[in-house]
Amino acid sequence: MEEWLEGQVVKNIKWTKNLASLKLKAKINNHQAGQFTRIGLKVNDDFITRSYSYASAPKDELLEIIYVNIPNGKLSPILHNLKIGDKVSVMQQAIGYFTLDEIPDGENLWMLATGTALGVFLAILKTSPPWKRFKKIILIHSVRYAEELIYQDLIAEMKQLYPDQFIYLNSVTRSKVKGSFNFRIPEGLSSKKFQESTQIEINEDSQFMICGNPEMIKETTEVLKSFGLNKNRRAKPGNITVERYWV
Repeated sequence: MEEWLEGQVVKNIKWTKNLASLKLKAKINNHQAGQFTRIGLKVNDDFITRSYSYASAPKDELLEIIYVNIPNGKLSPILHNLKIGDKVSVMQQAIGYFTLDEIPDGENLWMLATGTALGVFLAILKTSPPWKRFKKIILIHSVRYAEELIYQDLIAEMKQLYPDQFIYLNSVTRSKVKGSFNFRIPEGLSSKKFQESTQIEINEDSQFMICGNPEMIKETTEVLKSFGLNKNRRAKPGNITVERYWV
């Protein structure tokens, strides 16, 4: 049975017209970076819920999610209009297995995200284990438009803290932007453009965490298999760990 708590809105940050981050105060149970929650609101006589990965680390004072306002959606337009002090329901216990504990050891950790899936990787990178376990961490974020390249201040801070360890790449698929690639993640890997940029090759010492668009996950997994990598399972550890952000 899911147990719910009352959460209070502290900030509703509008990055673009429909892309936003919601910061909440709620005393949830201890959880791991990489897990997700459900946010709920009563709409008329229905209790509407949706799943969101935490972009906040477990140690952070406030809970944080990233969401896209879908104008005809049942929940997101209401989230988009929430003000400071408004109340929402939050699951008491975060869930999910897209955590660093599930990732085998390796030399390099590649984190591949589309859109709002960036948040789950920020949550993990705010913790110490990835920096202790991997020689290099490569974060690749793919979006449609340049304005969707969010959290640049936080990413710049990570680059400053770990200049020899952290590599950040982004790709804007629907327009050409200086300093960004202009293709989808599977193409960047299959063409070896990402590997050339990072000067890091993909091999058995590589670990991949992939979250975002289902088509990207499917195509990227196939590309990585062509490099000799396999899916990571508890019964049979491998190099490719995925989180299906939506189905």
